[in-house]
Amino acid sequence: MGKVRYRTEGEKARFKKILEAISKLNHMELLSYWMEQEVKEAEMYYKLYQLSKEVNWDERVSKLFYQLYKESLGHAETLLRMFHEMFPGKKPPKISLPALEVELSEEQLRDMAYRGDVKDILEYLMGTERLAHDVYRYLSDKAVDEDSKATLIWLANIENGHYQKLRRLYATLFGEEASG
Repeated sequence: MGKVRYRTEGEKARFKKILEAISKLNHMELLSYWMEQEVKEAEMYYKLYQLSKEVNWDERVSKLFYQLYKESLGHAETLLRMFHEMFPGKKPPKISLPALEVELSEEQLRDMAYRGDVKDILEYLMGTERLAHDVYRYLSDKAVDEDSKATLIWLANIENGHYQKLRRLYATLFGEEASG
């Protein structure tokens, strides 16, 4: 897996524990888990979209946040369709695992937005998208089930696309490549 930075040993241990639990999920559970993650990602991007409009950031930032919100919702819907095709008549099980990506609360997002930390927010988001990509690739390498492997590769490519869009916007706004 790529370079992942942890602030504390506790965070590293938590991440490892979640990753191990995810790798033990069957395909039905895996689809359900990632569906929920995409919905949470969509909610975060929508909050960022709203906040970026409130604080009058560059319109390109708002547009990208809205685009990523719509894409994440679309991915959740695609995963749900895949689930129903693979498991007709079944409901997605509730998976009680925390998100691998560090979630910012609405209060933290609002605080960052009102401080004008668009650069920090973009760097944070690039880090989470890169982390999600690396996790999907890692899990796809470990997957035995071909359906799970294909789904994880598809998800890795999606997250890489999100990362690339954020990276391009960062370079456009700040005239430099993001560090890390």
